[in-house]
Amino acid sequence: MTRKVNKLTAEAIQSPEQTIVYLSQLSEIEYEQLREGEAKRLKFRIRVLDNLVADARAKNKSIMTSDQPYAGAVDGSLLLDEITEIINKHMILPQGALPAITLWVVLTYVFNAFKICPKLAIISPEKRCGKSTLLDLLGRLTHKSLLSSNITPSALFRAVDLWQPTLLIDEADTFLAGRNDDLIGMINSGHTKRTAVVIRVAGDDLQPKQFSTWAPMAFASIKGLTSTVMDRSIGIHLTRRKEQETVQKTSLDFWDDCQVIRQKLTRWGQDHFESLKSQLVEPPAIANDRAMDNWTPLFTIAGVVGGSWPEEVQSAYEFLNHQGDEETPAVRLLQDIQTIFTQQQCERLHSVDLVRYLVAIDESPWHEWRNGQPITASQMAKMLSAFGIRSKTLRAGVPEKRLKGYTLAQFQDAFSRYLPTISLSGLLQDVTTLQARAVGGSGDLKEVTSPKVVTSVKSV
Repeated sequence: MTRKVNKLTAEAIQSPEQTIVYLSQLSEIEYEQLREGEAKRLKFRIRVLDNLVADARAKNKSIMTSDQPYAGAVDGSLLLDEITEIINKHMILPQGALPAITLWVVLTYVFNAFKICPKLAIISPEKRCGKSTLLDLLGRLTHKSLLSSNITPSALFRAVDLWQPTLLIDEADTFLAGRNDDLIGMINSGHTKRTAVVIRVAGDDLQPKQFSTWAPMAFASIKGLTSTVMDRSIGIHLTRRKEQETVQKTSLDFWDDCQVIRQKLTRWGQDHFESLKSQLVEPPAIANDRAMDNWTPLFTIAGVVGGSWPEEVQSAYEFLNHQGDEETPAVRLLQDIQTIFTQQQCERLHSVDLVRYLVAIDESPWHEWRNGQPITASQMAKMLSAFGIRSKTLRAGVPEKRLKGYTLAQFQDAFSRYLPTISLSGLLQDVTTLQARAVGGSGDLKEVTSPKVVTSVKSV
């Protein structure tokens, strides 16, 4: 035993912090065999090392414990079927969600095999849709789960750095929906292994120190989270179950009931860790590259498990991503501007006219954009500037006026990048054709000032 422990220490332990964490996980006998030599190597007094190890043991015991691996070999396909059955008994889930959640549970045991670890975003439109129940299930099934209804930035990076848990956050909308930029930045940093660090001043000597933010995270929220978090997540959109839909409640012994499952997951993860690293399976290409990155670990796990799981993850991927990117206000603005240019049959519009048309669109956010007030030309200009689109002085209208505005050609790049289903060349051709007809077929381009009333734009 001594020879094995000494070999591990020499090869794997380098920094004092790593040494203390490692020593705190040893038995009393193993630690006694090493304490004097490690104290000498670290240039610590033995009493100081004893105190540091004791503190680390107290922290380890306070929250995080890992399950011992299952004694025998584990059939991955049967194991995932067991997890599916457990979740299915207690939840009514939308199509495609069950395979995604099951594979994400496995991911929490093997996420270090990958360069990207997607979050799990559990979203519902209202209360009592099962978000907390699903988080509770995840807390019993995932690796070193740590459940909380709130967390501060400093608590997040310290908890992740110390325990590398599966972080499960309920009611995330109460503290992530606002301008909590520091916390959101830390959460986003943990999406990619290479960037999953923050630097903070720590210790009595106030020296800068790196803290890891690399850990699986799941968030439950009413409505959506900030777009950057959602972009790094696999989204599960829950709805309130019907009266005739019944589920089982979890028992008081549910944690203990799931212990064998956790042990099997630990064993399967250990046995297949290298295969997962070397046999990455990329999802089929879609327009959203980030979504493809998010699903790569799940496709890889399904591929290594085999059986029906490659087909299961394929079906879940197609269904949960069929709506494409979640629409942001900026993309909605581009869509509405594209519609306005087409329906007004023109190639240029003054800013004041463009705003009038935006506010007139049925069910648009623009008529109550800020504090119940319509969007202004300056607010529109600020949003468009993010796409490199800026207003300029131009002549338009009948009678012709010289005011700030936009031409259709200015939107060419943004339309092609963010509205890929619409061809701008076709849009320009349609505008040209419509205008040619409007002036008697001459083909000359003129500004059309009379608003054309259509189904999506009110008459203004």
